[in-house]
Formats: sequence, C-alpha cells, structure tokens
Amino acid sequence: MKQLLSVWCVIGLLVVGGGRGALAENAGGGAPAVISLDGEQDWLVAFDAQNVGREENWQRSPQPDAKKVCVPGVYQNALPGCHGVAWYWRDAAVPVHPQADGRYLLRFWMVNYLADVWVNEVHVGQHEGGDEPFTFDVTEAVSPGAVNHIAVRVLSPTDQPIDGLAIGNTPQRGRRPHRPVGSEYQFGGLVDSVELLVVPAVRVENLFVRPDCASGEIRISANIRNAGKKAAEARLQFAVAPASAGETMQSLTLNRTVSPGDTLVETSLKVDNPHLWDLGDPYLYRVTARVQVPQADASNEVSAQCGFRDFRFEDGAFRLNGRRIFLKSSHSGNMFPGGHRLPLDPDLLRRDLLNSKAMGFNMIRFFCEIADRRQLDYCDEIGLLVYQESAIGWQWSDSPQMAERFNTAIRGMITRDRNHPSVVMWGLLNETGNGAIFRHAVNSLPMVRSLDNTRIVILNSGLEQFIPRSGGTPAGLTLWTGELGPEPCAAHNQTDHDIQGPGVVWKPGQVSLHPGPDGSYGVLRWTAPRSGSCEVKVKFTSIAGQATTDVHVLHQGRTIFDDGIHIGGRGNEA
Repeated sequence: MKQLLSVWCVIGLLVVGGGRGALAENAGGGAPAVISLDGEQDWLVAFDAQNVGREENWQRSPQPDAKKVCVPGVYQNALPGCHGVAWYWRDAAVPVHPQADGRYLLRFWMVNYLADVWVNEVHVGQHEGGDEPFTFDVTEAVSPGAVNHIAVRVLSPTDQPIDGLAIGNTPQRGRRPHRPVGSEYQFGGLVDSVELLVVPAVRVENLFVRPDCASGEIRISANIRNAGKKAAEARLQFAVAPASAGETMQSLTLNRTVSPGDTLVETSLKVDNPHLWDLGDPYLYRVTARVQVPQADASNEVSAQCGFRDFRFEDGAFRLNGRRIFLKSSHSGNMFPGGHRLPLDPDLLRRDLLNSKAMGFNMIRFFCEIADRRQLDYCDEIGLLVYQESAIGWQWSDSPQMAERFNTAIRGMITRDRNHPSVVMWGLLNETGNGAIFRHAVNSLPMVRSLDNTRIVILNSGLEQFIPRSGGTPAGLTLWTGELGPEPCAAHNQTDHDIQGPGVVWKPGQVSLHPGPDGSYGVLRWTAPRSGSCEVKVKFTSIAGQATTDVHVLHQGRTIFDDGIHIGGRGNEA
C-alpha cells in the first residue's frame, strides 16, 4: 500500500488535470511552484447570519467571534448548525517571484458554493459552482516578500434564498440544513485545498491525454497560457514514462510562438506494445509537458497520469479491452461521518474503495456527487472502474440560471478528471422526469463530446415519476408544489382511471399529500362558505405500501383530529 499512501506526501503539488495525474515543478527559480495554504491553525471563520459582511467590509479583518477552522473542510465543523454565508480569513507569506514578469495564482480545488475572494482588501474574483476547481490571478493584488491578507466569503445555499441562491435552484443534490431522516446534511466552505502558485508568465494551463490501445499512440492536447503582453518564443517538450518507474520511453520537442492568451498545442507520443490498464493489472503511464522560454530563463512543467484501456458498450454488453465483463457497481453518495464531505480520518477516502474492491465490485458510482480527486487516483491504482456524476444530476429546479449552472458543473467535472483511466462513464442525471433540466441535459451531449469523446455518457439513471424533480408529471396527475422545490407537495388524480407510479397507485379522484425532506407537512386546505354549515369527510390511507405518517385536521389553527398510518399498531387507514 506504499504507493497508495504516498498521495499525502504530494497533495501540495497537485494541479489541474486530476490528482497525481498532474504535478508541477519549480517556477524556474528559487521559489516553490506551489505553496499550500491548508492547515488547522491558520484559517479563521465566522458566520454572517444577517448577510451584512460585504456592507461592513469584513474582508478587512476577522470578526471578533471568528473561530479556527480546518482547511480543507466544511465550516459546520467550527460553526455547528450554521448555514448560509460564512467568511474565512488567513495571512500568508508570499515569496519574491524569481521572474520579473511572473504571475501569482490563487487556486481553490472546491468551494461550496459561491466564493468571493479578496487579497489585501482587493476583490480578485468570484466563482459560482460547488464541484470544480478554479483559479484567480492575484499578481496585481499581492505584496511579494511580505505577509498578505486573504479573505473569502462563502455562500452555501439553504432553504431560504440568499442573494437569489437557494437549495431549490442550485445543484446541491437535495441536501438539507436540518438533517432530516433519510436525507443529507447541507455543508459549505473551503471543502478542498487552497494553494498559492508561483508560475512564469508562460505556463501549461491544462493537459489532456488520450491513449489509444490499438495504435499505442497518446494524443496530447496542451493549453499554453501566456499571461504576458507580448508573444514569446517557447520550447515545448513532451515525454512518456511508466508511472511506477520513470524511465523516459519517448520524447519530442516542438518550438512555438505563443501569443498573449491561450494557445492549444496538439501532438502525440507513441508507445510500442503498450501495457494495458485492466481490473487486475492497473498499469499506469505518466505524460509530462514542459514549456520553456529561454530568453526569460523560465520553465513550467505539468504531468498527467494515464492508462491504455478501451471501455465500450458493444453488441449488447460492456467490454473492457475487448473482453466482455459484467459490471458489478457499488454506489457511493461520498459522504463521511463527522466531516460530511471530507472525512476527519482521510484514510476513509481510500478504505471505502478498497472495501468495495475486496467485496467483489468492479465499479463504483459516485452518485450525484463528484469524487474527491484523491479517490480517482486510488481507483486508477487498484483497478476500480468509475461511473462519475455531479451534484447537478438530482433534486433541483429550473431557473433562468439553470443552463449556465448545469454547463459549469459538467465542464468542471470533465476537465478535472478526464485523464483518469478508471473513469469510464460520465453520468448527467438521476431519476429526472421530462422537464427543462432533462431537455437541457439531452441537448448538452455535443458539449460533453467536445470536452471528451472517449467515454460512455449516461443521460439519466432511472426515471422517478412519483415526485417529478424537474417538472414532469404523469399524464392526468395535477401536482401542487412549493416555491423552492418539489417537496412538500399535493397530487390529484383528476382522471377516471388508476395512475401507476413506482410503488404507488393513485385511484380516480384521489389526492395524495407528500411531506418535505426536512419534515415539513404536506398540506391540503378546505375553505368553507362564510355562512351555513359544512361537513367534510376524509379517509386517510397509504398508497405507498407500509409508509408511516401522522395525520392531522386543523380548524383555524386548532387541532380537531389526530391519528396515524402504520404507527403504534394502527392500520393503513384513518
């Protein structure tokens, strides 16, 4: 297990491209390329219950009631029961850059959900999205050779809208702030690492590698970012080696003129008789991309871990490297005791996957929750296939921003993880009925293919008709819902025939009440005439098997009837 455990020695060097799939070297001088800003004692956090921090300029200094908090982690560990807006602060020493035109970048691997960032009271950027890493260029805001002040405002959506964001209209996978039975606890904060990057003006911004089993060719797409004001003459070097050994097998050098902005460089390397990545023999290679500007005496290097394997659905069966296999997939919501999204014991990230493999599973589905980037390294190394989804896949509603939020999450997931040989399926939706989100997912396939055309794409896992998460309802069924989401709700069968759903049947004329996931009641109200008498006869019955619930009838707020279904020895009717 030494190879698996070594991840904790290199986390501070990880860059975009996925886990150990991408390591950065020095910036070309004495300063380290990546400075970790993680820690248990360096960050402070305070809850902004009234959302007044921006008006009162909380970015200037920590609040008096601020508490120490671990980064990476969730702010609920330091602020139990708090949901909404929280502010983080820390001071960090910034080294003098070895190049006069070099850049300082601040990278956040995962923040849930909306992040505003200040450096020395200068607002350097805002990012919305709870899954994908993002980076801000903070060169103009930092003071090299001094201690710099960093502040981060984090908005984690809750039931009620804050700045227009709520659980109902953002991809939060239906998490709730009050931890109801059967649901998940909402979390927020700097969920993954924060890093300061000291890089040259010309650097490798992203590396995408696509090994082909049949030819032994590795197709390489490298995005070269020139943050300077002038074009630069750059030398690009690419090499491939076994990940476990490191001896270079093939390399090539290209010369390119890189203009300010982004330049996409595409090339390939050839491996003779490639060793295939397989379930019982997960053999890995490492591709390295290096950009050097000789006139500036600066270089930058990124590497990606990859594997030769072919996974496809063909002739009615899944096939790995041409061999038919029966998929046995475990299913993970990727939540952990104590730490919620990130375990207090980091080894749980590894043990969950090893236990799945030991129990005979050959695949893990990260269900509507993107995997921790270290987990995909483990899957690469132990030979465990991955079916990966994002939080946009389930339990949120349409809004004017839906398409942008959907695309941001999918794009972030794919670009972060597309080098991992263990990842063989992208999942878009789970149990989502026909509606705006479903239709947008259908139309998103060209975008997915433009980012990665090498994997199977699953549109929708199952179709849940009972509680239509994105607006689709069975024909003849009228659904009344609240403003923030599909639950609680009431449904009315207005037809003269039964309407069948998974495990439930609505009889003609029947009205069903469904409670919310936070325990809120499903309610139906009768309004009587202003004068005269009114008689109401109601029979409560479960239409979903042995479902248990309490039932009440109130008149002007006063209870006039209490009973239950399948509670305390009671039967199926009240």
